[in-house]
Amino acid sequence: MYSTIYNKDKAKRLPHSTFDVERSMFDVQIVASEIGMKIKKYFYHRKWCSCLNACGCAAIVFIALIVPGFVWASDMADESLAVAQLEEVVVTATRVQTPKQDVAANIIVITAEDMEKMPASSAAEVLQYIPGVYVEFNGGPGSDASGIRIQGSEIRHVAVFQDNVPLNMLANPMTDLSYIPVDSIDRIEVYKGAASSAWGSSLGGVINIITKEPERKKPVTADIRTSYGEYETSKSRGTVSGTMDRLGYLVSMTHERSDGFIHYTQYQQDALYAKINYDLGTNSRLNVVYSYDTGRNEDPAFNYPDFWDDTDSKRTYERVLFETTPADNLMITLEGRHHEYEKTIDDVYPDHREVWNDYEDEIWGTSARVNWEMTDANTLNLGFDGDWGEYDWVNYSQKYDTGNWALYSNDTYTMGKVTVTAGLRYDHNREFDSEVSPSCGVVYRFPGADALVRVQVAKGFSAPPGAWVNDPIYGNKDLEPEIAVNYQLGGQLRVFKRFKLELNLFRADVDDLIRYDWDTLRFENIDEVRRQGVEGNISATFDFGLTLSFGGSYVHVEDEETHDVIEDIPRIIYNTSAVYVHKYMTHSLIGKYIDHNSTYPETHDKVFIFDYLLKVNLPFLKKYGKASMFGAVYNLFNSTYLYREVWPKPDRWIEGGVRFEF
Repeated sequence: MYSTIYNKDKAKRLPHSTFDVERSMFDVQIVASEIGMKIKKYFYHRKWCSCLNACGCAAIVFIALIVPGFVWASDMADESLAVAQLEEVVVTATRVQTPKQDVAANIIVITAEDMEKMPASSAAEVLQYIPGVYVEFNGGPGSDASGIRIQGSEIRHVAVFQDNVPLNMLANPMTDLSYIPVDSIDRIEVYKGAASSAWGSSLGGVINIITKEPERKKPVTADIRTSYGEYETSKSRGTVSGTMDRLGYLVSMTHERSDGFIHYTQYQQDALYAKINYDLGTNSRLNVVYSYDTGRNEDPAFNYPDFWDDTDSKRTYERVLFETTPADNLMITLEGRHHEYEKTIDDVYPDHREVWNDYEDEIWGTSARVNWEMTDANTLNLGFDGDWGEYDWVNYSQKYDTGNWALYSNDTYTMGKVTVTAGLRYDHNREFDSEVSPSCGVVYRFPGADALVRVQVAKGFSAPPGAWVNDPIYGNKDLEPEIAVNYQLGGQLRVFKRFKLELNLFRADVDDLIRYDWDTLRFENIDEVRRQGVEGNISATFDFGLTLSFGGSYVHVEDEETHDVIEDIPRIIYNTSAVYVHKYMTHSLIGKYIDHNSTYPETHDKVFIFDYLLKVNLPFLKKYGKASMFGAVYNLFNSTYLYREVWPKPDRWIEGGVRFEF
């Protein structure tokens, strides 16, 4: 599903190939498969201190600094903070609500409140500020943001869900998150590392987008905002929500457009999201969701000066959920879903246009879950997932069917300060038969302290992309799933009630990694790769309204056979933020730094890019509701940043707007 295979030594365009959907994304995936420079040795060139053992060195730091800190923190713990921590829950680890302090998996949560303090209007723009997560934008505002990596994973190894609906394309598993507006999002949970014991094909991790529920306290509420910025950029969005008797509703609409910061970077996006919740008595409810987004964006296609690309895409999905609690300790959930996605790319010449890519897929799915609290200390979750679909591309002579069903179980058992989690999932797939994915983790909470240590070992897999299997020229029907054993060791502590420190070590041994074989001219399971690294974050919250945060991640990816570093996978990422709230004003300064470990000569990275957001509440309009003004400055210090010349980035630009809440 791809018209170009890129090789740095001999670039060539192979017509009528169909193994991928995104031309811009494939260059990165192929280049990442080439072997780069050999591992550099550190600390007097001794083998035991090489980058190969970076995680081991970090483990020493973990033991030397974090664990003693737990003992110290036990004297500094604050009871109210511990209670607040107990109340924080996540659903991505086990597919049901679980206290975050009982979860062994490495999960980070971004709430709607967090997003309000970011200069972000889409899920992609939110995730770019999260440690350990890399978002690849193919240009400026409105550009494609399908390239998501977690802890150095391949893009195709990250599964994306919204309302439990899988959003990844069937032919090539990735999702353009620039089309998902933040207005309907309640929170985003990012599961870092192999999540297959709960979610199936997700060797690198899961991005789980959880949407808002209807407002229950009022029959009608409204949130309207509009903004205007440079390059004729305008954004308008509105949400209406409320509950009347048993019926709750939420409707959100967004519209964005821009002329683009250079020629042929214009874009327009429209989205509609609706949710209805109906209470069936006191123990049951029916929940219906409809989501629609469509857009058009231009790509200057610098590699091909004779034309530019014009892209149109559309996504819709519907989900029906029934939830009931026949007993206090038992919850049963049934749901059905339907998802459609279309994408067309035209090559536009001065005197005509040609269809280069025309892709569509459709999925029907169903799920069932039983959550049983067997005792106060033991919760068991049993589930079934099934998804069946088809996809088609303009150069295919037929449509291709897909199918996957799965049974899974997750058990959480707490014994005092220790919680043990275990998961097991069986996936049966039409393409590769079956996979079994186990996981096991332990959390230890230090007595009398706001501190914990967690460890998890999990087996994960990634299904071979459908197009790489069925492409009539480059496909390989013998492709097997990519398999990995993933290790996560982490901890967190809070001291003096204000400071929070988090540190996590990770490693994944990946077997049967799929690469394009230039000898056989098709995709093969030919590589074994090790991904390992460390990520951490320190934050401080002060009574006078200031919150500071600094986080970073280091990833080392190497070929296990040659021990060569695999390049063009971001190696170092730093994220920093300062948020100050004072009376009617909120200031947010957020920055990111990326070392792409790039092989492209034009790359200019390793610089901080800061974005600034100012929000001012207008108290004199309080009797009519809540009114505020906001302004954002992107690339505040006008830093020069470029990964690839085909993905240019804008200089500093500004936008401002108003918001009304009733």
